Amino acid sequence: MADQPELDDYLAFFETEPEILIPEVGWYYGAKFVSTRDDDRIVAVIAPGDGEISFKWWQNRTLRADFNLKGVVDWSLDCTSQREVLFLKFHQPGIGFLSLQLKPTVCFAWVTEWA
Repeated sequence: MADQPELDDYLAFFETEPEILIPEVGWYYGAKFVSTRDDDRIVAVIAPGDGEISFKWWQNRTLRADFNLKGVVDWSLDCTSQREVLFLKFHQPGIGFLSLQLKPTVCFAWVTEWA
């Protein structure tokens, strides 16, 4: 299994300090990131230890995406000078991955397999 991103990696990805939701157990079980970039506002709660992520994205005060996902088994970041993407792989059969890009623009892709 590949190395999982650390808190510093997520700090760079979201470009903000998180709120640690349960300080007694640490960021790995709940870190809330609130980030504003131009007209985009992002609120993400990650809990790699529980395999969960929630993500909300507003653009010009219009909600563009709102999802709460469980069963994440692999978290990886691909950050270059051209783009920054979080890749999530899931435990469920038929679900390939979710990619969440924050730079240069916010977008996401959900990849699944046809039966």
